[in-house]
Amino acid sequence: MANSVKLLNGEHLAYDARPHLLYFSLPAAWGLMLFALLFAHMFSDGFVADLLRVVLFVFLATWVPWAVWHFVQWWFIRCTVSNYRVVWRRGVLSRTGVEIPLDRVSNVNFHQSIVERMFGAGDLIIESSGQDGQSRFSDIRHPDEVQLVIHRQIVDSKAPSASPAAVPSGDSLLRELQELEAMRFRGALTDGEFAAAKRRLLGE
Repeated sequence: MANSVKLLNGEHLAYDARPHLLYFSLPAAWGLMLFALLFAHMFSDGFVADLLRVVLFVFLATWVPWAVWHFVQWWFIRCTVSNYRVVWRRGVLSRTGVEIPLDRVSNVNFHQSIVERMFGAGDLIIESSGQDGQSRFSDIRHPDEVQLVIHRQIVDSKAPSASPAAVPSGDSLLRELQELEAMRFRGALTDGEFAAAKRRLLGE
């Protein structure tokens, strides 16, 4: 799969995907109605059959272009997570993009309805410092897993180099340790991942 964003120097992808197929739930529901009308037409005659034939023609002439356009829109939507940023882009004729640097991400949540949980889809909510504050991305594939991907990229981006001079100190070190502890409490990091990230942060 080709990259949806142009990567920067030293940047690599951790996640890159189009929306979940539940994006097509509305066209699929109308498609079922179309088949129901077709089935009713097969067992009708006279005036009812003529009426259903007209309704089917109008319905089909409307539904097919709409379904095709829905697919084209889906094709041009991509959610990308790298070791530097989270990027959401959509649009066919006009383009819209949201780009959130990882160092500005303050919290990552997700929401799934019962149906979305059954099919492995949901919304991803990212809170960040900046003008937008909160960004919500819909129809994400397995949003709980994407949440973990983002948290792990944040932890890795904060890991210092092997040089002891790179170890943070004072308030900065305390703040980053608190963030790691909060991520472990939320379940975004296992105890082993927390311990490894803490050792890297302390330069051990």
